[in-house]
Amino acid sequence: MQTLTFHRWIIYSVSVLFFATLAVVVHAESRSILEINDEIGIDIVTFGEPAKTGIVWFACNQGEDTIEFATARRLANKGYQIYLPDMLSAHFLSSLPSNIARIPATEVVAVIRHIMDTTSAERLYLLAGARAAVPVIRGLADKNLQQMDSKLKGALLITPRIYKTTPDPGAEPIYIDETGLSIHPILVLEGERTPNRWGLPHLAATLKKSGSRVQTDLIDGVRGYFYLRNDQTPVEAKMTRELDSLIHDNLQKLGAI
Repeated sequence: MQTLTFHRWIIYSVSVLFFATLAVVVHAESRSILEINDEIGIDIVTFGEPAKTGIVWFACNQGEDTIEFATARRLANKGYQIYLPDMLSAHFLSSLPSNIARIPATEVVAVIRHIMDTTSAERLYLLAGARAAVPVIRGLADKNLQQMDSKLKGALLITPRIYKTTPDPGAEPIYIDETGLSIHPILVLEGERTPNRWGLPHLAATLKKSGSRVQTDLIDGVRGYFYLRNDQTPVEAKMTRELDSLIHDNLQKLGAI
């Protein structure tokens, strides 16, 4: 009888813990829509409770089963509040990395300013990887955004690809026009196993042209946009699972730039 009672207590305790955890997850995720105009409404998913540090993540992919969403949930557990604006669905664009670069700069700035105006966070960082770095660079170039008494403290770019056109082998890259127009700190992370690592000095020098403090670093053992790849190596798969820690550690560095 005592054994049966003990088992019931265990089942009850596990059930309470499960539903309490579920309630926290539901409570910690919310959606809102930013109306740009009569035709464009941008869905913004927010992860985590109000926090001192917020992250505005411009992602190449959207959806519940993406690595970005899974990582955002883990970052929320580390004490961040994360905002994921769905820039693609607002324009009926598919989740392809190339499509994110087609988003108008005015909409990117509108999203950043909206979140700055409504968040309770004391500081905000922009986050993007691969071609999603294009809208971030365009947003940082906005003069009005630069003149605001801003919560915006900088941008973390993971293996960014901000070329205007794909460079020929050995040729000097040509970046999008807004490159080098930022005044905010920028931290660039590049894969150790990609040829793009050799272009980091040139990229950093270009990003610094208007006064941004720029720092670069390598991610050991991975190729470019490793966490978006379907052909991941074991090292890349491990780093993808640890993407939240990679972001957390480098946001601390970015805050010190």
